[in-house]
Amino acid sequence: MNLWQRIEARNAGDEAEGAEHAKARTSDRTPRVPRLDLALEISAFVARVVLDARLSFAVAVLVAAFVPGIRGQVITAILVALGATLLYRADRLQRIPEHLRWLAWADLNRPLLRRLSLEAPGTYAHTMVIASLCESACNAIGADGLLARVGAYYHDIGKLRKPTHFVENQARGRNPHDKLKPATSAGIIRGHVRDGLEMARDHGVPAPIRAFIAEHHGTLPIAFFLEKARERDASVSATEYCYQGPIPQSAETAVLMLADGVEAKVRALPDPSPAAIGEAIDAIFARRLEEGQLAQAPLTLRQLGVVRAQFVRILSAMHHGRIEYPSGKYRTLSIAPDSRASA
Repeated sequence: MNLWQRIEARNAGDEAEGAEHAKARTSDRTPRVPRLDLALEISAFVARVVLDARLSFAVAVLVAAFVPGIRGQVITAILVALGATLLYRADRLQRIPEHLRWLAWADLNRPLLRRLSLEAPGTYAHTMVIASLCESACNAIGADGLLARVGAYYHDIGKLRKPTHFVENQARGRNPHDKLKPATSAGIIRGHVRDGLEMARDHGVPAPIRAFIAEHHGTLPIAFFLEKARERDASVSATEYCYQGPIPQSAETAVLMLADGVEAKVRALPDPSPAAIGEAIDAIFARRLEEGQLAQAPLTLRQLGVVRAQFVRILSAMHHGRIEYPSGKYRTLSIAPDSRASA
């Protein structure tokens, strides 16, 4: 090996060693990304413990028993006053840990929501609209708007099992139900509730959020496939084409059921004017009341009126008209493969 070859070999070794050191320094400097959901879960637990009046009273008893003198009396009095204050504001203060917990599950980068956005984009878009409707309506009637929004995020995750069997994820002209019997199709549609509950349990989704999955269709019939089945056989039982329920048990899940039906009906309107949107909402509300789907939900007729007003406001804004821009003569842009754009 001559002199030049030895110099090149040494330089190559120095470059390789420098690259390794640079990589090591970069990895050392790389910050650890905090788990926001985990931090919120821990914060919710701590808040739940600290804001529990029973803890203040228990500590007050211990202080009274083991700290003698004026000091113990003062500390005991402070702890008893704190516990009384927490009891007085219990309804409001208990929402703090709950809200922290719901915020942890509202992260759109959660695995289930991330999958929904990538594998079922039509369902994901529908979910975002439903979430806005539910949060606004629940806040307006004094219900938990944040819980309603988070529950709406997860209510259709069961569609991940067979996303193309739901119309919002289908390409035009491609409907797999065309080759299936009505009973089979109804089973697939009904099964997204069962699948959603299974997936939610596997991912540790809290029970109050899972309730939105179980209750958002109540015991409604799967009308389209029921009618198709009755075209073949008029003696078909409607119970075979109904969701298994239960019907909504809370104001939040009831609002979700209404929003789900309203959004689907308004999306199908040929001319979604505010008047047409209002009529579609009235039809869905009347149908749900007649079918008894709201019988166990703590909603008054006045609150239903407030919910309706919020739905009309939001959906009218979403389906607003567009200004028609003037057409002009523009140069066309021709782009050839592996070449620069040319006008």
